[in-house]
Amino acid sequence: MDHLTRMSTAALQLKKSLAHAIRQRMATEHMSITTFARKTRTGRNSVRRILDSKNTAITLKTMAKAAEALNLELTLTVKKLSPAKLGKIADQYARAIDKQAVAQLETKFLDGFYGQAPEPMYAKNPAV
Repeated sequence: MDHLTRMSTAALQLKKSLAHAIRQRMATEHMSITTFARKTRTGRNSVRRILDSKNTAITLKTMAKAAEALNLELTLTVKKLSPAKLGKIADQYARAIDKQAVAQLETKFLDGFYGQAPEPMYAKNPAV
């Protein structure tokens, strides 16, 4: 999996989690899309994009604004991979032959060592 694919996967997981948390809160509060749009000072189409768990083309600012409108805390965490996971990547790196695979594994190892977005990611409800 290349760097862009990993980034897309992390973004998709974050967006799915956020959309799910927002949908749950809207249902709990019996809130319509129109009411939510008013609370976030945006349009209904924007709200639909926020609720679309496959649409990762929204900004962190928009995500935070949506979470805040429903009294949700948006948390994004970055952490290092465990030594065991880093060891597996290092083993693959040692066995890799072609230059592209070596470069990808090197990037994966460095991302894991210095920290990248963990899986899964959650939008947290501070009331829970």
